[in-house]
Amino acid sequence: MLPLLLILMLGVWEVGRMIQVDQILVNSAREGARLAAGGYVNGTPVTTAMVQQAVRDYLTASGLPAAAASGATVTLNCLASPTWTNPSAALPLDRFSVTVVIPAGAAFDSLRWNLLNRLTTITQIAVTVHWMSLNDSKLTVSTSLPY
Repeated sequence: MLPLLLILMLGVWEVGRMIQVDQILVNSAREGARLAAGGYVNGTPVTTAMVQQAVRDYLTASGLPAAAASGATVTLNCLASPTWTNPSAALPLDRFSVTVVIPAGAAFDSLRWNLLNRLTTITQIAVTVHWMSLNDSKLTVSTSLPY
């Protein structure tokens, strides 16, 4: 009975860890999307590289191993207008997505808590968050008074 119980406990432990890692990835993608949505930080335009670094910093601060944080692929896509490359160029309410993927390999294997990595078939973890730009409207005000 003990071997069967031990196998079940290790399986529950592994599934719990993958749910925890998935939640950390969702939160890191949201953190990157929040940064991208503003368009500017202290007057400096937000770039795609800044968003990617913010996501990796969140992953590291959340306790994921360095291999997972550095091996994560962060992609920023504009869904409304594929012409902009940086979030600061977005128009108000432009839809965009932030995708975080930790692929198979050393980065993914560093996330596991037990030695059952040969038995499970999970090869990568990927999350996507959809967001809208909060850049201010470019509004011009006429200085002449109407008649």
